[in-house]
Amino acid sequence: MIQLEGVAKRYQAGGQVVEALAEYTGTVEDGEFVVVTGRSGAGKSTFLSLIGGLIRPDSGRVLIDGQDIWQLSDAERSLMRCRTTGFVFQFASLIPTLTVAENVMLPTAFLPAGEAPPKQRALELLEQVGLAGYGDRMPWQLSGGQQKRVAVARALLNRPRILLADEPTADLDEQTEQELMALFQSLNRDGMTIVMVTHSAELASLGSRHLILSGGRVQSAP
Repeated sequence: MIQLEGVAKRYQAGGQVVEALAEYTGTVEDGEFVVVTGRSGAGKSTFLSLIGGLIRPDSGRVLIDGQDIWQLSDAERSLMRCRTTGFVFQFASLIPTLTVAENVMLPTAFLPAGEAPPKQRALELLEQVGLAGYGDRMPWQLSGGQQKRVAVARALLNRPRILLADEPTADLDEQTEQELMALFQSLNRDGMTIVMVTHSAELASLGSRHLILSGGRVQSAP
């Protein structure tokens, strides 16, 4: 489903070139749950953003279902992302002036009108993440863990085939972390492809494959 062919990304920092990813070639098969670990600053978020087409590689190709996503126009690439990929970012990034349900519905803004799911879909997802009855609340009325659950519901709104999660358990208490990981495993069992990056080596065992990112290089865990 996901193919990276010689993908590399470099940044300028303090007058030096930092190699965030060094010509990586690899695949994520349909239905896999890949967990990527590494220290802070190892390039995990860059790796995820390259897969999701949020940043352009300096070299190499990123293919989704055989399509080189950087051969598409900006509009085509955005529509492909919206139809196929859900993103859970490290921070919930909810819009404070919108209700919880309206925040979950945000991805519909990028779909043609005929493809937009109804509001009932958002309410069902809120129930799925343990927030039934919270649709009319405002983000400031939620705890950090509850806001993260809203972000997960938002990522699932358009029924994506791929879920990309960047440190989804950061700042969560142990019980909420366990509940969120149980949800991810359930989604994966139902066929969703998941790529999750985390600093927690303890979570690596939850996936079907564990990759380690260090010094811009990706290696399979022993």
